[in-house]
Amino acid sequence: MKIDRKFKFVATNPCKGNVYTEQNAMIFCAKDKALIPTLQAYYVECARLGCGNEHLESIELLMERVKIFQAVGDEEHRHIPDTETDCEIDRCIGGKGL
Repeated sequence: MKIDRKFKFVATNPCKGNVYTEQNAMIFCAKDKALIPTLQAYYVECARLGCGNEHLESIELLMERVKIFQAVGDEEHRHIPDTETDCEIDRCIGGKGL
């Protein structure tokens, strides 16, 4: 089953060597205005679950980088996320073309 139906990607954790694709991960775009509140909720949940301080600090630093990215860019760097094209709707909702 594809977890992320919108994107096709391959990402590697350079420290552990783990490989992630749309089969086992998902992508959030830094330009999405919903990302900061999403990361804030993720931080709270990670803290509740007892994640290490280094992980929590990493989330805080990530939020700061996203804030800078959105602040220094043009409107293209601050986008309201949407699933809007026929192709995206067909893939993300209907599962077509997977």
